[in-house]
Amino acid sequence: MFNTKKIYCLFAFVALGALSTGCAGNKQISSTQMPGEGSSDQATAKSSLKHADHYVVKRHDTLWAIAGKSSVYGDPFEWPLLFKANRDKIQDPDLIYPKQKFSVVRTVTSAEKAKAEELADQTPKYQPHDKPKEKLAVSYF
Repeated sequence: MFNTKKIYCLFAFVALGALSTGCAGNKQISSTQMPGEGSSDQATAKSSLKHADHYVVKRHDTLWAIAGKSSVYGDPFEWPLLFKANRDKIQDPDLIYPKQKFSVVRTVTSAEKAKAEELADQTPKYQPHDKPKEKLAVSYF
């Protein structure tokens, strides 16, 4: 009738899933919440963990690589959006530094995304330099 081995595997899979999600509906508290401040909207809590509102630059990061991260924009061609949102911290998009904290703007229109991709495409190939360029090759925003 039923394959016993398949039933046991299915049962083990379901039990493992229940254990990993915190069986019996226990609320998870993120590191930014104080005990007793559990979120009433669990979908919002999950999305805030999945997508960063800020990004701290690590050694060897580039705006291209940061924008390409799934937790940021998921598309490296959208790096001009990071540049625009952090103009107060970035003089030259080729020169960013470890420990800089960048804002990641989530409310971006499709027109802004298309413009960012166009600007990224117009940007000339990287030429190594140590000091910010006085005049950027592209007028970004």
